[in-house]
Order: sequence, then structure tokens, then C-alpha cells
Amino acid sequence: MKEIKQLLEITKSLKDQYNGKLDFSLDGRLVGDIGEALVSERFGIELHGKNNHTYDGVHVSSGRKVQIKASMKYNFSYPFGKDLEHYIAVHIESDGELEIIYNGPGTLIHDFLKSKNRKPYKKIWYTISKNQLIELDEKVKHSDRIPDLKLLTGKNSK
Repeated sequence: MKEIKQLLEITKSLKDQYNGKLDFSLDGRLVGDIGEALVSERFGIELHGKNNHTYDGVHVSSGRKVQIKASMKYNFSYPFGKDLEHYIAVHIESDGELEIIYNGPGTLIHDFLKSKNRKPYKKIWYTISKNQLIELDEKVKHSDRIPDLKLLTGKNSK
């Protein structure tokens, strides 16, 4: 997506103009929207739009409901009291490439958070670290992942 790459180049240019004293981070809703767009294309997910609060879309081939979380700073959340069907967490690199942090059933994350007696933020969400998600991702069976179309087509991937 040409526009997303241009936006990332603009924020890098602004950061350079201020010698790194200002970050011009795009974290927030904009980053979430960028992540959803990139993940939907890369994994074949049809997005719902803004009316669905639990799931961002559905995987076209399997029908799995998916929540997508994206960050440029490795900050991730998981909804309070939800055992999501599928959860994909990605880090958006400064060049617009994706680092896949977690791609699997929400049950692994939900059970992990419960086992650790994690305290949620206002009974809305839990925070979960990149390292915790990577450890949980290692436990995901290949058959429980949504296939990465970039890998299937043989294009380089991080």
C-alpha cells in the first residue's frame, strides 16, 4: 500500500528534522488501522469495520473470527473476559514491514493471563508483553495458524 509507506516516510522525515528529540510516533488508532489494513491483505482477512468491538474481521478461507493488534512500540493488549477465536499481534517496522509476534487461538493467551492472575485495566483489557506473546506463539500448532500469504507466495518476510 503506497499511501502507508508514504505516511511512514513522512513521520521519519519529521523525526529526522528534530534530530530525534521528538518521536512523531503514530501509536494510537492510526497505528491500529494501519495494522489491520496490512494484516488483512497479508492473511486474507475480510475486515468488519468499526461496528464490531470484539473482532476486526474474518479469515476468508477458514471463517475464523480474528482480532488484530498492531503496534510500533511493542505495546499489546488483550480484551478482558474474552476467549478469542483467533488473535494476530504484529509490530509495524519503520519501513512498513510486519514482524508477526503472535498468530493463533486466543485461548492460549486467555489461559495464560488467567493463570498469572493478571489485573486488567478497568475490566476492559490486559496488557501483554512482546516476549510473552512470542513464548505463547511458539506453542501454537501449525494447523491453528492462519497462513501467511506472503510466505505462501515466496516473497521475503521477516
